[in-house]
Amino acid sequence: MKVVIKIVALCWLFYVRSAFAAPVSVPDDAGHLVTLSAPARRVISLAPSLTEMIYEAGGGDRLIGAVEYSDYPPQALKVTRIGNNQQLDLERIATLKPDLALVWFHGNALREIEKLRTLGIPMLYLEPHDISDIPGAMLRIGQLLGTEAVARAAADRFRQKHERMRAAYAHRRPLRVFYEIAEKPLLTVNDKQIISDVMRVCGGINVFGKEAALVPQISTESVVAANPDVILAARIGGVGDADGATSGEGDARMRTWLAFKTVRAVRYHQIWMISEGPISRHGPRILDAVDAVCGALDQARRVYGETSAAPVPTRK
Repeated sequence: MKVVIKIVALCWLFYVRSAFAAPVSVPDDAGHLVTLSAPARRVISLAPSLTEMIYEAGGGDRLIGAVEYSDYPPQALKVTRIGNNQQLDLERIATLKPDLALVWFHGNALREIEKLRTLGIPMLYLEPHDISDIPGAMLRIGQLLGTEAVARAAADRFRQKHERMRAAYAHRRPLRVFYEIAEKPLLTVNDKQIISDVMRVCGGINVFGKEAALVPQISTESVVAANPDVILAARIGGVGDADGATSGEGDARMRTWLAFKTVRAVRYHQIWMISEGPISRHGPRILDAVDAVCGALDQARRVYGETSAAPVPTRK
């Protein structure tokens, strides 16, 4: 009887190991089918947002290397640094012997990715353009890491919270918004960038949404002419926090707008700063950015309601 039990146990162990080692394939955002002979055990991340997704998908214990600024969650700070989005430490990467690299499609320098390719490391390219793309990205990471159950649960929580937010703000009064990425040169985003999708959830209309470039360079005069209801920017250094919106009028970078009193956002003190990390990284914390932006826009709605400011027609 004991012999039979041992044989059954050995057969079951063989079955479990065989199932665990089964090949796994997922499509990536570059149009490739990424196939691994078994779930990845040693993973490197080439973007802070991807680092956050790995942890959310249950694969933090598989992460052996990450680029600079991968500082969330806190345990990511202990992971070996392998360069940055412009220059990778290929020698260190080779020493780490990863079996999967997560790459930010269009976010990492192409020349560095081509060098990385020579090491023969399988690469998964990800680049969410909309908030709704993020849970699918997390799920694919979980599939390749063998943590699909955790990743699926995280993706479901994300989708449900996103839907609740969309429903809550679906009928809010539209407000025209200018989002400043940088001051010199003056940069913003168009409607194909995920930051614009954050605005949309909150009932915000990106005044530069129709620009051709993903991150267009604009002039001060064009912002004045657009006459936004709200001006938004990210607090520099606010990477790890998830605070709501705070007034931007005391920020040295944003004080330059105070001279333009004809701009509605300036006249009614609707210049807001939000945490940099959640909105600048296209990862699971983007919904924290939605919370902050929606809070800022609701503050503006209350002010405009009190002043009887007429809604501004949307740009065609």
